[in-house]
Amino acid sequence: MPRVTPPPPQPGPRKIDDAVVERPVPLPPRPMATPFAATGAPVSGTLIPPRTVTVVPRTDVGHPFGYVCARFFAFVFDIALVACVVYSLAYSLIAINPLTGLPTNSQRGFDATLAIGIGIALVYVWVAEAFLGTTIWKLVFGLHVYPVRGRFVGLGRAFLRGLLRPIDLLVVGGVLALLPSHRRLGDLAGGTVVVRSPLRGFAPLIGWILVLIMCGVPFILAGTERTLASIFTFGEYTPGLIARIWLDLQLALGFLGRPH
Repeated sequence: MPRVTPPPPQPGPRKIDDAVVERPVPLPPRPMATPFAATGAPVSGTLIPPRTVTVVPRTDVGHPFGYVCARFFAFVFDIALVACVVYSLAYSLIAINPLTGLPTNSQRGFDATLAIGIGIALVYVWVAEAFLGTTIWKLVFGLHVYPVRGRFVGLGRAFLRGLLRPIDLLVVGGVLALLPSHRRLGDLAGGTVVVRSPLRGFAPLIGWILVLIMCGVPFILAGTERTLASIFTFGEYTPGLIARIWLDLQLALGFLGRPH
């Protein structure tokens, strides 16, 4: 009988060792998004950002005497430019001054209309410095008004600058502007400083273009003939205005010098 070989033993179920699971390494805690905790105290390890402060550009103003003269003539020419344009338009388009009832082609009418033009010019300088930091003739001289703090000068600071300008014109402002800080009384009260324009060499070019545009406004609105007639009245009525101002100054000085 043939010999039967028993089959080899079947392997048993495979034993799988237990998996080794590594514990995750704890990450360091993330810093808080805000530098203050709920109690308001600074959190350790955080940096508190400094307060934002407007930095006024410290540029060279050039020769101190030339800088003071530029500031003075920029103001005078701004007033003269706007006042003359307003008077020329009033003379050419309005025969009777609506505020005074005087004819614009008389000495008293000339004085009143020019005074209204000067008032409008002062308002122009105030608003232009408040929102733009410069005026037409400040651009010509390459000057710009900056606030010591903040982004814009604002109406309040510009008003203080203009309010103290008569005192500064009595040599006091010029002397203070010659100092290293270059700030007159109006600048100190309003928190402003006048330095070089950020437009650099383009400022005078833009300023002269605006001067030409302002001078051309009466010719466009009133015509060449009426505008030239208004210009001729300056030669006719200005000597009388100067004589009246000089007489008023003499009377005022005489009243002050008279013993009481």
